[in-house]
Amino acid sequence: MPVLRDYLANVRRFSPDARRYLWVSALQGMGQGVFQLLFNFYILSLGHQEGFLGFLISLPSFTALIFVLYAGYISDRIGRRATFLLGGVVSGLAQLLMLLSPTPAMLILASILRGIGASLFGATTAPFLMENSTPAERTHLFSFNAGISTMSSFVGNIASGALPAFFAWLFRVNAQSTKAYGWSLAITTLLTLATLLPMLGLRRDKPLTQRQIISPFAALKEQRGSMTRLLLPSLIISMGAGLLIPFLNIFFRNRYGLSDSAIGTLYAVSSLGMGVAILLAPILAERWGKAMTVVATQGLSIPFLILMGFVPNLPLAILSFFMRMALMNLSGPVYQTMVMEEADESSRTTAASLYNMIWSMGRAISPSLSGPIQQAYGFDPVFGLTIFSYVISIYMVYRWFVWKRPQPSRLEAESRLP
Repeated sequence: MPVLRDYLANVRRFSPDARRYLWVSALQGMGQGVFQLLFNFYILSLGHQEGFLGFLISLPSFTALIFVLYAGYISDRIGRRATFLLGGVVSGLAQLLMLLSPTPAMLILASILRGIGASLFGATTAPFLMENSTPAERTHLFSFNAGISTMSSFVGNIASGALPAFFAWLFRVNAQSTKAYGWSLAITTLLTLATLLPMLGLRRDKPLTQRQIISPFAALKEQRGSMTRLLLPSLIISMGAGLLIPFLNIFFRNRYGLSDSAIGTLYAVSSLGMGVAILLAPILAERWGKAMTVVATQGLSIPFLILMGFVPNLPLAILSFFMRMALMNLSGPVYQTMVMEEADESSRTTAASLYNMIWSMGRAISPSLSGPIQQAYGFDPVFGLTIFSYVISIYMVYRWFVWKRPQPSRLEAESRLP
């Protein structure tokens, strides 16, 4: 098939450093697959309420919101490889603190360190992929990176359903005990430290000079029109996603009484399907254009979100969960590529930092609001607010990037040359 042949040809163009970073994404994806399911249960098993849990979920994003622009400056000053290594060490330290001393103060400190580590990766990954790709295979690399990470979560999700039971058997404790959850989360620490190995294999890149680094605020001023159009839809959709997505495991446990193992399997299958869907993103982007791919896939996810939240039927809720996850996440690497192609080399890290700052802003504010809403009113208003934010964001992307049909960026135009 010509489409498959062209796709594989673009994958073969990936540079050696890009291939090494895919291993980093795979290990991080496995760790995240365990962490995203069991962290909520671990905190609740310590005796804390949903309000404190929402605060802890928000705190890394609040930290990243404050630190991410400085993280971009660090990335430019010390280089991509050194920034990745620093981020891996900080993230590993955060997880050790969370498990070895799970007092409220240490949980807060660990969450802050997680935010710093995430901001170092968030500010560096997109510029690194941009610098290690050509226009021809760039969308494929961004999508492959996201797809590998997501599909690796499949392994983590599967393990997260079985790990508490294994450690409960090993230590003769309840499978929903703090000890069982804590030892299960220790696996994520090992995976985080394992990411340091492929990072060490990256070439020692040359940091930018002080003259080459543009101030984040100068970049915002110079490109405020395009940056607003690119970042405002992301802010709105991240606000809605932050209300709901971190709590979906609790939604399935509370509404349908699913066990940890069943929820782990549910997340695992969704991660696998989502990873496959993300790998299709370059094909859709080439046929429809990047902006239309974002509008179409995000728009199609809304009916499934409605079904999941308001139709009390478990098989339908599970199907809707799968479809929403696949469609929404398919658009992510396409949109990120759009952001990177709008920035020149001197402001590329700033653009990536701003993009991650926007996502952090939504994820920082929303979970802390969602916890009290759930305690008082349940999940119905949470679903409603999330759907509303998706509709507004999709309209903005359509209005600014599809309806007016702007000319493609220079890099996008080059990527279409034979």
